[in-house]
Amino acid sequence: MGGAPSGGGAGGSALSGAGGSANGAAGSAGASGSAGASGSAGVSGAAGSAGAAGSSSACAGLFCEDFESYSAAPGLPWTVKKNAEGNVVIDGAQHQSGSKAVKFTTTGAMPYQQAYISLTKIFPVMNNAFYGRMMIYTTKAPNDGVHWTNIQGEGAATMGITRADVRYGGQHQQGLMANYDSAGLKSDCWQHSQTKMPEGKWACMEWYFEGASNTQKFWLDGKAIDDLTVVGQGSGCIAHDTGDKWIFPTFSTLYLGFESYQQDDAREVWIDDVALGTTKLGCPQ
Repeated sequence: MGGAPSGGGAGGSALSGAGGSANGAAGSAGASGSAGASGSAGVSGAAGSAGAAGSSSACAGLFCEDFESYSAAPGLPWTVKKNAEGNVVIDGAQHQSGSKAVKFTTTGAMPYQQAYISLTKIFPVMNNAFYGRMMIYTTKAPNDGVHWTNIQGEGAATMGITRADVRYGGQHQQGLMANYDSAGLKSDCWQHSQTKMPEGKWACMEWYFEGASNTQKFWLDGKAIDDLTVVGQGSGCIAHDTGDKWIFPTFSTLYLGFESYQQDDAREVWIDDVALGTTKLGCPQ
């Protein structure tokens, strides 16, 4: 990611497909999804005040952040990534701890919306594996069929894959989803969950990404969501250049926030109390 989006992902069927790529506009919907056009470049937002490198309180992991030290927008070590349909600000209307959280908004007016903060500080990480945790407040999940992402680990992979994205978000009837997408060799793969996106309240999302075994796992409010565990291959893919395998990258960047790949209504999401580490961190008490 990081600049002009590379080749866009497939649009994804509202019946089965995953959705678009984080790095391009979504393609048109269809039974199997048609290839999307390359999206316009995301623009980096204002850095905001520099702030501290994460929370000033004791951190049990590699990195912790409560967003209390920033003013207008998250600053270093975060980078704001957004396009014309998205915005990222520090806000006090919702917060899990302290008096601030980071707010992500999108207009829904166009097929591709991006409002992210990205972090490279902890990478490369030992054994190319890490746990993450964040508190998230979503006013209302996207409309049925709109593919969205809240969590994305990214980096270069092997076998001709120039970029691979490992994601958690959702798509169908506000249900959560694991998603894998790649450039160089195209994929855009999915595994849907029966678990719905929490709305109108704070929720604790935890995840685990491991490159060696191409494994990703997810917990919601401390409970393992087993149908979001993927080891090497999920339920299906729109493109098949990887043989439907989820070939994980050497992780180099983490993106958190909100991104969607079909036209939607306006959305707002808050994130607070982020923590990253090499062991499971648990939810805030």
